[in-house]
This record gives sequence, structure tokens and C-alpha cells, in this order.
Amino acid sequence: MDMLQAMQLRHAVRDYSDQPLSEDTLAAIAQAIREVNAASGLNIQLVHGSDDALNGCPTHYGRFKNVRNMLAFIGPDSDDLDERIGYWGERLVLTAVSLGLDASWVVLHDTEKTGCSWTLQDGERMPAAATLGYGNRPGRPHRSKPMEELGTVESGTYADAPDWFHQGIEAVSLAPSALGKQPVRFTLLEDGHHVKAEALEGVQASICLGIAKLHFELAAGTEHFVWA
Repeated sequence: MDMLQAMQLRHAVRDYSDQPLSEDTLAAIAQAIREVNAASGLNIQLVHGSDDALNGCPTHYGRFKNVRNMLAFIGPDSDDLDERIGYWGERLVLTAVSLGLDASWVVLHDTEKTGCSWTLQDGERMPAAATLGYGNRPGRPHRSKPMEELGTVESGTYADAPDWFHQGIEAVSLAPSALGKQPVRFTLLEDGHHVKAEALEGVQASICLGIAKLHFELAAGTEHFVWA
């Protein structure tokens, strides 16, 4: 399964079975984390086989059950950390889905408390995480904004945009976002080559933007455009 197929199949799952992750699956996720951390400078960590991978931390939204595995999205604090966590974290979520796992993004509170299964170094922050495992029931597709609200064209109409832009926006419509609000907008600039990606007002909008930018890149193809 490739990343584009994983986008189509990925739906948030918050209730997990006791089925453990296989050694091969754990090894594949660990390798993907090493590659992402090396490329991004983040310190993403895997928690697995725990009775409570969330370590009792309250969730910002959603009720989670029997979470035994989790990706802790951690990195050195900076103005763009949330967006980078969204981008690189979603790459790992899609990797997990391609391995046959269910997953869900989650924002936790009290992540700095002692006794957690992840480690925060000085100057690091954990804006979000993703639960992993085998769901007791499948996730459901979410409703999306109209394509014309997610993607606009500086000179002309959305219908006038090239196919690669339409494909990118369709992938953006599949991106998870806090409360399903999709607080992002992508604009094809007048030169037909540069794309401006913006976070709008909304909960965890910068994380949502990072996730959406990855979806756009994977579907549109980076050979077709440059970020403005």
C-alpha cells in the first residue's frame, strides 16, 4: 500500500483491541521514525505494549480506549514546531496505516509530568501524538469543506486550475484536522507554479496545516509546484 492509498483508508480510530503489534511492524515503524527524525531534526518517540500509552494524560478532544501504542510527536520548541509536527507526524501515521494499523491524532495535556513513557529534553515540546493499533471497529469518513473553499486560484476560478492542483486539494480534503474544521487554504498564485498554504483561525491550525501540506505534496507531486 502506498501513501495515497493510505490517505483514502485512514479514518480516526479511538477504541483499540488487545492485539499486539508484530515484531516486523514495530521494526518498520522504528525505522520510519529514525528516518523522519534524521530528516526533520525532531525527537519523535514510539510507545508500545503499554497498558496505557497515554500515561493518564487528559486528551484535548475525543474519548480513547485501550491505547497500548502511541507515537509521541516531540521536537525542539520553535515558532514552526506545530506545523513541522503535523507534516512529519502525518508521514508516520500514513506509514502505520500502510502497515495495516489503525490510528488517530490526539492532543494531550500534562505531557511534561514525570513518569511518562516518553522523554522531553530541555527546550522540547510535545504538541501532539498519534495512537496506533488494531481498532475494535473501523473509523468513519469525515465530512469535508467544498473543494473551492480549500483551494483557490489567484487568477481565475478553481475549475481553471490544472489537474495536479485539483488532485492536491482532493488529498487535502482527506487530511485529519482538529474537530474536523479544516482550518487551511491553498492558493495557486498567478504564475501557475507557486502555491501559498495558509493556516486559518481554528484549534491546532498550524498542526492541521502541516498535515494538509503533506497530503497536497503527495498527491500534486512536488515537480509541479513550489511553496510560496
